[in-house]
Amino acid sequence: NVAAIKTLKAIESENRYATPDEQEVLSKYTGWGAIPQAFNESNIQWDDENRELKSILTDEEYESARASTLNAHFTSPVVIKAVYSGLANLGFGGGKILEPAMGTGNFFGVMPESMLENSRLYGVELDSLTGRIAKQLYQNANISITGFEKKNFADNSFDVAVGNVPFGSYKLSDSKYNSENFFIHDYFFAKS
Repeated sequence: NVAAIKTLKAIESENRYATPDEQEVLSKYTGWGAIPQAFNESNIQWDDENRELKSILTDEEYESARASTLNAHFTSPVVIKAVYSGLANLGFGGGKILEPAMGTGNFFGVMPESMLENSRLYGVELDSLTGRIAKQLYQNANISITGFEKKNFADNSFDVAVGNVPFGSYKLSDSKYNSENFFIHDYFFAKS
C-alpha cells in the first residue's frame, strides 16, 4: 500500500497518467479493511507503520483512509470471474456498466476482454486515495470520487451494475431513498 501511495503521489506531482509499470505497482494497493491496526495510534506494534502513513498522507487522506477500514475489503478475482461468467450465461456481452463502490476497480480489471471492448465503464468511490488509484488504473473509465449517495445517475441508465457494495447496519442520507429506511447495503442495491 505504501509503495502504491508513493507512486500515486509521484504521478500526481508530475500531473500525468501512470505508465504500465506504475499501474502494476498501483494495482497491488489493497485498501485498509484487512489492516485497520495501521491507524490505531495506541497499538505500539504498528507505530512505525502509523508514523509512515502520517508522513506520506495529508491529514484529509489519513482520516479518509482510516474511515475506510470499515468497508475497504476488495473482492477476489475468483469471485469476480464467477460474476462475469454468470453475466455471460445470461447473454450479457457488454454495455454501460456501473461499479458503485469500486475500490480500486477490481471488477473492471478482471472483466473479460470481449466484454470490456464492448462496454463503457462508470465507477464511484468514496475514498479519495483509492479513487485516484482507480482513475490511474482505468484511465478510460468515468470514475467519480464521491459518496454514492451524492452521485446522480439517471434511473435505468446502466445495463448492469457489478461490484461488492459496503454492508452494515447503518444508513446513508439520500432524499430519494430515505423513506425506505435502507441499511447501507440495501441502499446500494436499490440505487444501483
